[in-house]
Amino acid sequence: NQDGISTNWGHEMRADEWFHVAVVNDGRTTTLYVDGAELLRNPATPAIGLASSGEPWFVGAYHYDRIIEQGFYGWLGDVRIVDRSLPVSAFLNA
Repeated sequence: NQDGISTNWGHEMRADEWFHVAVVNDGRTTTLYVDGAELLRNPATPAIGLASSGEPWFVGAYHYDRIIEQGFYGWLGDVRIVDRSLPVSAFLNA
């Protein structure tokens, strides 16, 4: 429902440590959780569902102006995409 993109982000995550990260869209907003705790930098902009800006999606990395500025070097244990909003109790670290 937006002409532009809305970003959930955080920079507090320490290197060389395992984190459980979940992004939940409840049909109104998108919320980022780290280890089951809601991140404080979640946007208040309404985000009805998920959409693509025509650019690739990155897990653990980002790009700006079509240039990958930071990549992810590490291991991903699992990526789940589901058709409904999951409660925190259903996260893989619950």
